[in-house]
Formats: sequence, C-alpha cells, structure tokens
Amino acid sequence: MYFINWERKITKFLLGSNKVVLKEKKRFTNIRQFILIFCFTLISILSGNPSSPPRIGGTIIENESFESRNKLKLIGINTPKLFSISYDEIVEEYIEGGNLYSYFPTKNAKDLAFQAGKLTGILHKNGFVFIDNKCQNFLVNKNREVLRIDIGLIQKSKSLFSQSMDVGSFLASILDLEPLIYREVSKEFLLGYLVITNNKIPYLSIILRNILALGFVYRHNNMIKNMLNKRTA
Repeated sequence: MYFINWERKITKFLLGSNKVVLKEKKRFTNIRQFILIFCFTLISILSGNPSSPPRIGGTIIENESFESRNKLKLIGINTPKLFSISYDEIVEEYIEGGNLYSYFPTKNAKDLAFQAGKLTGILHKNGFVFIDNKCQNFLVNKNREVLRIDIGLIQKSKSLFSQSMDVGSFLASILDLEPLIYREVSKEFLLGYLVITNNKIPYLSIILRNILALGFVYRHNNMIKNMLNKRTA
C-alpha cells in the first residue's frame, strides 16, 4: 500500500500494459510547502544549527525529473520508472511491494532497513540530503530491492542539521513500532548508513527524531516507550 502523500493525490491505473501511479498536485500544496519550510527553518534555529531550507516550486519538479533520477541511479539509488512529469502531475511506475513501513510490524525486514540506511548514506556521501526521509518514502519491489520515491526536496548540503534530519525523520517514522521491532529496525538502518559513510551518526538525529515523531506516528504508546527506552535510543 502506498503512503498517503500530503502534497499529491495518488491514483493507480493502467498505461498500456504498465501499472502506473498518477500523482496529482493537491489544492493548497503551496501553503503546505511553506509550512514545511517554516518548520524546517524554525527547528534548525531552535537546535542551534540554522540551515537553508529546501527550495520548492520548480526545484521540486527538477528533482523529480528524468535527469535527476538518472543521476541518482548512477550513484546507486534507484527510483520508480518515470513516464511523464509536469508541474501538476507525475506519472511513474507502480511498485507492487508497497512502502517500507508496511514490512516492519509483521515481517522479518531487517535487510530492507539496512538497504534504506545505505541509500541514505550514499546520498550524504555525495553531498546531498533527502530532507523528508521517512520510511514511507521507500518502496520495496518484488526482488526485495528498496527504491526511493518523493525526491522533490533533495538539496545539495553537507550540514549537520540536514543530515540529522534525514536520519531523524527515518527513525521518527518508525518510532511507533513495538520496542523490540523498533530496536532491530533502527539498528539495521544505522548500520547500513555507517557502512557507507564511515562516520558517526549525526548527533542531532535523536533530538530531531523525538520532535518529528509527534507529527509522524499513530501509536503514541509505543512512541513513548521507545523514547524512554535507552536501548532503543
């Protein structure tokens, strides 16, 4: 199942013999994007690490383009095949396996979390960040390969805050898993990240995880347990 996108309405249909996803711009998308920019800027200031917010408008379309996806593929980050793109609509390949979050509560998916960590590390190593790196922005295909979607906010940055946002937003998006599962999944994600970067985990990640989780999670009891459990930090 695809995650509900807060900026675009998602519809599945057949394009010839291909299953595709149509992502249509929602009403008030610009307002939503400005809210995102405001929150990013405010959190960066409050954390003591003021950072340039991601660019929106035409930059989002540029990041979703054929050229951008080809560049990502060259460095080892796969995305669904793009069929067409305009300011209001994106048509791309439908990935049968669904989003990464759906694998964690019921299936052994540590290898998938490891892959997501590697993809995040690859982007950082090449001097870029995703910004919105929640696990629902990763899809799993029939070969158990992890792909990245919703790449419109990618920006060139090596800042501590931006890299912490990537790690923190992924961890925030899984913080409502059962504590044992959260511990396993977060560990594998971080291991995958470290395999690529050979760096320490950006130290703001846990702080940002706790802030962002308030807007990401559904099961708040699990979120609180994971926040308080030092073994899952």
